[in-house]
Amino acid sequence: MAELSRNQRQSLHVLAYMLFRMGQEGRAQTIYEGLAALAPAHKPDRQALAGLAAIAIGKGEGAKALELLRAAVEGAVLSSRHAALYLMKAQALWLEGRTAEAEAARDEFLFLKEKSAENDA
Repeated sequence: MAELSRNQRQSLHVLAYMLFRMGQEGRAQTIYEGLAALAPAHKPDRQALAGLAAIAIGKGEGAKALELLRAAVEGAVLSSRHAALYLMKAQALWLEGRTAEAEAARDEFLFLKEKSAENDA
């Protein structure tokens, strides 16, 4: 199987994101699934997994979103740049009725967002 170039991968990410934002979740999901499948096993496409998690949240599939987010962050060093993943985790946990955990994830998002703003100042 041929590997995508960095530009090809980036273009597909942009296309999937645009489709998602335009309400064409099915088409975006197909692209994100393809990107995730083409990623090497030792280096998952975290952006594609996060996109799939966002789609799952939109469908009310909290458990699926949590599974995808877990795969997206596994082995990664998270920074303030990844704050949105904690917000997504909070949304997925909320969908699953796990309120205390959702609030903790929300608080982590707010902390990272604040940290990011301090670094930008």
